[in-house]
Amino acid sequence: MEHHKAKILLYTDTHRTGGAENHMLSLAKFLDNKKFWVGVACSKHASLDNWCKKIQDAGIPVFRLNVKHKHDPRHFFGLRKIIRNEHIDLLHIHAWNPASGRYGFLAALSQKLQHLVTEHDPFALPPFKNWLKKKLMKNIQAVIAVSEENRNLLISLYPHLEQKIHAIHNGIDTTWFESQLLSFSRSDREEYKKDIFETDESTPIIIAVAELHPRKGLVYLLDAARILAEKKKKFKIIIVGDGHQRKELENFIENVKLEPYVELLGKRSDIPYLLKASDVFVLPSMHEAFGLVLLEAMMAELPVIATSRGGVPEIITHGESGILIEPRNSQAIANAIENLIDDPEMAKKISKAGQKRAREKFDLKRMVEETEDLYSKILS
Repeated sequence: MEHHKAKILLYTDTHRTGGAENHMLSLAKFLDNKKFWVGVACSKHASLDNWCKKIQDAGIPVFRLNVKHKHDPRHFFGLRKIIRNEHIDLLHIHAWNPASGRYGFLAALSQKLQHLVTEHDPFALPPFKNWLKKKLMKNIQAVIAVSEENRNLLISLYPHLEQKIHAIHNGIDTTWFESQLLSFSRSDREEYKKDIFETDESTPIIIAVAELHPRKGLVYLLDAARILAEKKKKFKIIIVGDGHQRKELENFIENVKLEPYVELLGKRSDIPYLLKASDVFVLPSMHEAFGLVLLEAMMAELPVIATSRGGVPEIITHGESGILIEPRNSQAIANAIENLIDDPEMAKKISKAGQKRAREKFDLKRMVEETEDLYSKILS
């Protein structure tokens, strides 16, 4: 007789993909299928179609909920039905912001189902939402924070849950990432610079991969471009990603006459190649819960510049595996870029140390194993 596999359902009420959804995809694909049956529940929003296809291609069942947005009560009824029909043992809610996932908590409570939550980007909520969140989390089995800094923040917000809050760092599939770049040659790099970045081989490429949202601090990167352009530096900034701040960034580029220096590439699926064809990576966020994209840049052997907020200092050791700066500081970004461009030896040393750190400390296998251990602990 086959040993009973614990049935885990991963759930999100998001309508877009980002770091939290990449995390879910990794978990779904790499959890030990001898121990766990895994399913994923999410909305029918068209922007999730490609993400869902990747999950299904890995042989994981996906349940699409017919809902309009995160406040739609049909989340509750749809989830409850899946929990009953599939005989789910554990619901793993992925909260992409602290006010999300409420119907997941309610569905679990209504079915007396064991449940846990990963808080991908925690912050203090307004009084009513905070009261509601505390109510919803009253009977939770565990809370996962993606960094130690986030764990400390969650303990300050929910001190009564301290013993249940665990830090499990995000991880990257280093083997897959390296395999993507195995065949990326020097001529591929030149081709990317010419055709995608519309520049020549001798122009240093500064790349940022982020949602176009004010919290990502991209306007400070653009202002750093203005400073470097005024100093007649040779460079080009490539911003990969989309979001509602696009128009504002386009206006800034136009007003400051940065068109020759900046390109907004939009959303792309060839991130490993774009990174490998670049020279410096910048993440100028106001706050970054973890910063999974930093690990991708480090694996592509790029020297990284990032703000010393959230979980970022747990990834980067300043001056060794990257450069840490204060947020909202265009001059600091410009100085760091200039130093790396002008000192290729230092840039190479930092990028080598960064890749080593990403490979040794943040491999996906460790993240998955720690999550499995937590699942087993809850289920036993």
